[in-house]
Amino acid sequence: MNANTYQDEVSVAEEERLILDLVRYGLDGEPNSIRHLARKLLRRSGAARSEGFRKELGTLLLGAAASPLRGADRVLPVEPETRLPLASIESGLRDDPPILRPEAEVAINQLIEGRLNAATLINAGVEPPRTVLLTGPPGVGKSMTARYLATCLDLPLITVELGALMSSFLGKTGQNLRQLLDHGQEVACVLFLDEFDAVGKRRDDLTEIGELKRLVNLLLLELDRWPASGLLVAATNHPQLLDPAVERRFDLIADLALPGFAERQAILTRALGRLQIDEQPSPQAIAACALAFEGESGAGLERIVSQAAREAILGPGSGSLAAALGQMAIGPLRIEGADKERRAAFAGLSSELLGMSQREIAELLGVSHPTVGKLIAAWRENMSGEGAAESKARRG
Repeated sequence: MNANTYQDEVSVAEEERLILDLVRYGLDGEPNSIRHLARKLLRRSGAARSEGFRKELGTLLLGAAASPLRGADRVLPVEPETRLPLASIESGLRDDPPILRPEAEVAINQLIEGRLNAATLINAGVEPPRTVLLTGPPGVGKSMTARYLATCLDLPLITVELGALMSSFLGKTGQNLRQLLDHGQEVACVLFLDEFDAVGKRRDDLTEIGELKRLVNLLLLELDRWPASGLLVAATNHPQLLDPAVERRFDLIADLALPGFAERQAILTRALGRLQIDEQPSPQAIAACALAFEGESGAGLERIVSQAAREAILGPGSGSLAAALGQMAIGPLRIEGADKERRAAFAGLSSELLGMSQREIAELLGVSHPTVGKLIAAWRENMSGEGAAESKARRG
């Protein structure tokens, strides 16, 4: 027997075993096992099967040929004791894209591209992205990103209600989670698990009870076999609390950091543009505020704009929106004894980045023109000192 004949016989035997297993799991009503074996069959078929066969099998895996039982209008699972729904559902979303740092934006766009071309990937024997973990501090846009993914993929968004999911009765939390995950696999959707660290904690945490460790084992199994027909999105503010084995199961991990200067400027511009107010701050004023609000999250910036608008409309004398926003941005820097480094950084960046004159900066900060000159000189000296230290570290 030559090598090719032996290889052909092995391939036929493997495919026969896969087909038998598919029939067995179908008769037993195990859709997840069927999907897993179908993906194996697709990968092993290669050139031995027609393009039509591989395309049809890929379409079935993606859920395009939906059964009568599939659909977003199915009743959401409820907590057995309280009868509270374990999730909420939104469909037909048309949300604005989140404003993210470039590296996170690239990762999210690649995810969307992979999902929109899932059939092409499956036809080539490559799995499309099925699971994604979003990390980052509060307010950076994790929930907005989940909604945006549902918008781009034209899928309903099912958001888990963790308050209803976490039961005080031993064993009930695992049952609730199982119900939700089963529902997310049966319905083509974006399943959003916010505060994911509540159910995906490290198993070596001695303070946790055995049930929560069993939840992690359940998650490991379900992440591995999540169907290509939907997308599971998990989010956490505390990735360090997650079990390493859970983290490794995600197809993509996207870190959504606090917005930089360019992102803060874009968030402020968009938030202000939504307001039905004729007198808008100038681009230069918005840029100055973006500098002053360093360290603020996207959600925080949205709240600041809303507060400034309320003060401009309802405050004493009904001042301008630009003045209200500027007071919120620059006000803390104008206080006597305010953080000198931050004031110097604002003065230096306003001069270098925005091209503002020292007189304009002095007016914003409420200080004299010579004081601004000293602040800019201190900032430049600090920057050159940091550059020298960095250069010395590289040489060392």
